[in-house]
Amino acid sequence: MIRADNISTGYRSNSEKSKGKKFFVVHSELNFSLNRGELVCLIGENGAGKSTLIKTLCGFIPLVSGNLFVDEKNINELNSRDIASEIGVVLSNAPDLNNMTAYEVVCMGRYPFTGMFGKLTDSDYEKVDEAIGIIDAGKLKHKNFNMMSDGEKQKIMIAKTLAQQTPNIIMDEPMAFLDFPSKIEMINILKNLAHNHDKAVLISTHNLEIALDMADKLWLMNAKGNFIQTTSAELIENNLLEEYFNKETAEWILGR
Repeated sequence: MIRADNISTGYRSNSEKSKGKKFFVVHSELNFSLNRGELVCLIGENGAGKSTLIKTLCGFIPLVSGNLFVDEKNINELNSRDIASEIGVVLSNAPDLNNMTAYEVVCMGRYPFTGMFGKLTDSDYEKVDEAIGIIDAGKLKHKNFNMMSDGEKQKIMIAKTLAQQTPNIIMDEPMAFLDFPSKIEMINILKNLAHNHDKAVLISTHNLEIALDMADKLWLMNAKGNFIQTTSAELIENNLLEEYFNKETAEWILGR
């Protein structure tokens, strides 16, 4: 559902490092695809360019070069409403939403599809209830969003994305502030969405153990500009560990 054709990612910069260029390029000539039914984990050490790639895929920052297709439509030809109907985004830090219940937050997922007055229909409310049911968050519906735990907030933000009914879900460090049991619950929810609800799910994460055990595919990046699509088995079989991780991390993976 998302396909990259020789894309280069980067950001606008006026620093000396960019040598006067309009963009400072982080990664060049990337080719990959994110497909329905897949849970993909994007991993790499700090500074590898994971967040830059995530923001590019979501349309938050422009491509430096190349073509990015969302459901075979060039992302440069899509407006913000079009992108919102194709890609649901969940960031690591939940927004500060005062005086809103969890149910009201999930309802926000329907706003890209409402009329000019933002009024939800009975059909919209049905989709909101369905999204809450998929992640089993019914007991949270009437709680104040800002009074919930980090794990509960992330579940509600996922439900909001599900209410958008996008085929693609992209999450930047969704487990960063969760304890281990909540991380396991979160990854199982995401795997269920990919496998049983035909979603294309991409998450960036620093949790290697969960990524290696649970992801259908791995996207690996490093600060040298290298990028590969692989699986846990191929990563080890092809001796790629030290190219993308430090020696200690590579030894830990081999020793699991």
